[in-house]
Amino acid sequence: MAGLRLKKICDLVDENSIVADIGTDHGIIPIELSKNHIAKKIIATDISEDSLEKLEQKLIYNSNIVNIETRVSDGLDCFNEFEVDTIIISGMGGILIKEILEKNLTVAKSANNLILSPNNSLDVLRKFLLQNNFVIEKEDDVIENKKYYQILKVKRGKDFYRNDYEYLYGKLLIKNKSENLKLFLENELKKYRDIIDKISIESKNNKRIIEITNLINKIRGILDEF
Repeated sequence: MAGLRLKKICDLVDENSIVADIGTDHGIIPIELSKNHIAKKIIATDISEDSLEKLEQKLIYNSNIVNIETRVSDGLDCFNEFEVDTIIISGMGGILIKEILEKNLTVAKSANNLILSPNNSLDVLRKFLLQNNFVIEKEDDVIENKKYYQILKVKRGKDFYRNDYEYLYGKLLIKNKSENLKLFLENELKKYRDIIDKISIESKNNKRIIEITNLINKIRGILDEF
């Protein structure tokens, strides 16, 4: 069963599109897309043949699902340009997602949109997207199992950022005053204040204190916009 994060990913998929789910693992997203008649066809890929076999076993016992194809592939290696409308990459680090897109950039740019949900390094990923003429048209977020995740819907186009914290936390989420982002930032603020208190007591690491103080000031600046 798909959790809230994966359901939100599926909600961003355009109807009747051909979808590639990269690093599909057990195929939760493809099954969700198929059962809810969202996508016309889903190509589920994974570098692990064992993971795909688990998905294939599920498909055997769900004979009504006929529009999922599986491929063993490292990232986007198995795709031709314009083969899919939507590329989904989630559940891995932002740097790895960047590397997957970078390795097969022409394939990535031939899709109508990308749906990306990294576990970390969102600033690195956003900078890569900006530098390669992608624009984030939608940002969503979710807190699931006490962890905070962002989901980006991306298309080709020009974009701009005013400052570093828009790369880190998402300018659309800030603009739209996301309640999940606010809760996350309030927790981050408390965490960094606790670190400052601990460092101040245990050492004279002024450089680290300055770094964390700058982070605290950035977070407070964002929260002031809510």
